[in-house]
Amino acid sequence: MKTRWIYTARDTGERLVEKELSPEKETEPVLFSVYPGEKRQKIYGFGGAFTDTAAMALIPMEEAIREKAVAAYFDPETGLGYNMGRIPIGCCDFSSVEYSHAEIAGDENLTYYSIAQDKKGILPLIKSAQKFIKKDNRNNELLLYALPWSPPGWMKSNGQMSWGGKLLPEYYQTMASYLVNFIRAYEQEGISLWGLATQNEPVEVQRWASCEFTGKEESIFLKDFLIPSLEKAGFGDKKLLCWDCNKDLLRKRAEEMLSDEALRKKIFGLAFHWYSGDYFEELEKTHEEYPGVELLATECCVVMPENLRDWSVGERYGHDIIGDMNHWTCAYMDWNLFLDQNSGPGIADNPCAAPIILDYERQELIRMSSYYYIGHFSRYIKRGAYGVLTRNYDFSENGEKNLECCAFLNPDGKLVVIIMNAGDRDRAGRIEVDGRYISIRMQAHSIGTLIVEL
Repeated sequence: MKTRWIYTARDTGERLVEKELSPEKETEPVLFSVYPGEKRQKIYGFGGAFTDTAAMALIPMEEAIREKAVAAYFDPETGLGYNMGRIPIGCCDFSSVEYSHAEIAGDENLTYYSIAQDKKGILPLIKSAQKFIKKDNRNNELLLYALPWSPPGWMKSNGQMSWGGKLLPEYYQTMASYLVNFIRAYEQEGISLWGLATQNEPVEVQRWASCEFTGKEESIFLKDFLIPSLEKAGFGDKKLLCWDCNKDLLRKRAEEMLSDEALRKKIFGLAFHWYSGDYFEELEKTHEEYPGVELLATECCVVMPENLRDWSVGERYGHDIIGDMNHWTCAYMDWNLFLDQNSGPGIADNPCAAPIILDYERQELIRMSSYYYIGHFSRYIKRGAYGVLTRNYDFSENGEKNLECCAFLNPDGKLVVIIMNAGDRDRAGRIEVDGRYISIRMQAHSIGTLIVEL
């Protein structure tokens, strides 16, 4: 079998480098078996969030550095090959100012609807990213979905965008029109949205923009207001996502909303975040109960570490992506594309990190370990790939971390296998693919992508 081996290791300085594989040794243990014929979920892609903060963070960088930064994510050859994106509708915790698109209280007809703030940063950033996406093939277009963190404050029970509160029932139709107007306004800027979600983290009360929705309330809003409004406006083809919150309560929300068969037929997917922990079994159970509804990982980030070279950040991403993908996840999106070294510029003082941190003084891009770990997936797993079944024979001993693995069959027929060694010792062994074997060597705290021509 013709193979390629792309490798990143903490202690050697190797970052997404191609290496030769060692000859097979029959005496080595079999670590994994991969079954290319056992197809699972179809993959849509990888990406990050086009927040106002991410866009504004780039502005102090020199033009050539800005171009380099966007290419680092979206160039399919030299970057991470991102082909998906998430857009806040109005402000979120990572915005440079607090804003909505309907600032005039009582403007139920949305006469003064405006995306002026997006034109300052988010829209130019999206257009810059699109330049790196190959447009001659639909599979390479930038799939974008959008969602609000809060309706305008005047539509809510607490009169403000922050600290939760509920969308008042008398404004359900106005809010549906608000979302439709966002799609229309973006189309007028030459950007078509692929999907839409009702609300970010609908059970969280935050000191920044947030809004509470029960499953019943979200169902009513979707069925009676948003879906009819989208269809009337000619946007009935937009992919509808719901939940967009942590994995631990994903299945509970699915039960609350998807038991309604008519609504379930309209929902493309359940979006989820990683902040509650692994909960991979909840993904598995949700898929078993609702196999026709897609699962999408749509937000993750870590607290800004003291050491921006902290290797554990990348390993956390690697563990989560492998676990999610092995449990039916079809897309994976990170949070902010860019942040400065103070996690900004933003209004919420939320000390998060991004895979690329911008150093204004040195005019440099600081690539965290997460950047390279994400790249082992996003650069090599193509849209239209299928997850395939793997079996792990590598079990931990004395508390040692075992190897982790996931695999995909690309549209061109090539097999992509990602293997991570988060343990403290070097490992060696064989990967079985349809009765044939490939030997690998992995140093402690490393990750590799194996590409096999079957």
